[in-house]
Amino acid sequence: MIQHVELREGFYRDSVTLMLLTRTLSQDPNIQEPIVAMATSLNVELARAAGYEVPEGSHNELLIAFRSQENSPVRCLEVIDDLLNQSPALNVSDGKTGRTATSLGRLVKDSNAAVALISVPGEHAAYQAIEAIEAGAHPVIFSDNMSLESELTLKKLAESLGLLVMGPDCGTVMLDGVGLGFTNVIPSGPIGLVSASGTGAQQVLALCDHAGAGVRHVVGLGGRDLTDDIGGISAQLGLSMLDADPSIEVIGLVAKEIGQKTNNVLSDVVSKLSTPVVRIPIENLTSGSAELLEVAGFELLDLPLWRPAEKRPKRTGRLVGLFSGGTLALEAQTIADAAECESEILDLGADEYTVGRPHPMIDNSLRLERLGALVDDVSVGTVLIDVVLGHGAADDPAGELQDAIRDISVPVFVSLIGTGGDPQNRDLQANLLTEAGAEVHLSNANATRAAVAR
Repeated sequence: MIQHVELREGFYRDSVTLMLLTRTLSQDPNIQEPIVAMATSLNVELARAAGYEVPEGSHNELLIAFRSQENSPVRCLEVIDDLLNQSPALNVSDGKTGRTATSLGRLVKDSNAAVALISVPGEHAAYQAIEAIEAGAHPVIFSDNMSLESELTLKKLAESLGLLVMGPDCGTVMLDGVGLGFTNVIPSGPIGLVSASGTGAQQVLALCDHAGAGVRHVVGLGGRDLTDDIGGISAQLGLSMLDADPSIEVIGLVAKEIGQKTNNVLSDVVSKLSTPVVRIPIENLTSGSAELLEVAGFELLDLPLWRPAEKRPKRTGRLVGLFSGGTLALEAQTIADAAECESEILDLGADEYTVGRPHPMIDNSLRLERLGALVDDVSVGTVLIDVVLGHGAADDPAGELQDAIRDISVPVFVSLIGTGGDPQNRDLQANLLTEAGAEVHLSNANATRAAVAR
């Protein structure tokens, strides 16, 4: 077994593309422990920890590392090159002159773009965001791991120019019906959302869709905007922008814990708006969504519930939750704690689980490993998972999880977060899950309560 390590200059692919490419390579029996990633400090550190001798570089190169038999590295490189050539490159032509933009700022100016989506390693995201802001675009920063100081600087700069920074760590945005990041398909309508949680916003979208209510905008904030360190800079501007849109009749604010000073500021902002604002606490997204819908003139009735053909026998033991959505995991933990239910609820999308591997909304590998470990664990009485649909999510998450759910003998409950228009076909996904023996709910709160009661 030999190892191959190289740094390629002048080559960029986004992190999601490279993670999925690495996953594909790992399925090749001739390639062992593959790593294909941008050569950031963290990725280089991870590669060295795996035993690879990575040379020093500028951290802007593409890192390729793998182990193979002595007679196969050339073929392995051919496989890698083919996969890289199939993935989209950074260079973008304007489609008219054939000119290729060499920077994000130039691309924004050449295309007269109003919004710039940024998904690069976190240590480079601030620089790209500054380019977008100076070019006059609202940045959507999908990237995580940006320093607090950089976030505050960016948002103050954007605020002075009347621009809105969405993120960092902003997973869900919808602007005039166009989704960015992880988003569900829903008709446009009189509701606007300002959200500090991606999966929290997706739960609200799923419930709105069920009630027949359309949503026009979802303004994502990232996880730190509502802290007193940032002071809700993006939240204030987002609320004001939605208030200025005459098509928006009610605004939902999906909020994690809000800093005391920031809460006072937001209360003052909300009091001056002409559009009613409904706060949707992540501790109970369903009841908050029901209140939002009531203000908008809709009712949240008869929430979907898909039952398996046979109930699984009860067994004494703890509740284990394996979530891809951090907000959904927190909501489930809150409900379980209130019921004094012995539980172990994990957010598999947290940094500790996703460093060097795809997010579980994209790739269920880690969750499949965890589910497999529960098969013979007699201390487990109930299993609870979420399945999040929409653009950006796995093509067939239920199909990937079916066998693992079927192998578990205890009751399994699923919160299926999606709309009727999502590309995965929500009803088909629900049927696949019930065929495997799971009870499926559209509401995460309802799924959790059912699991706790079980």
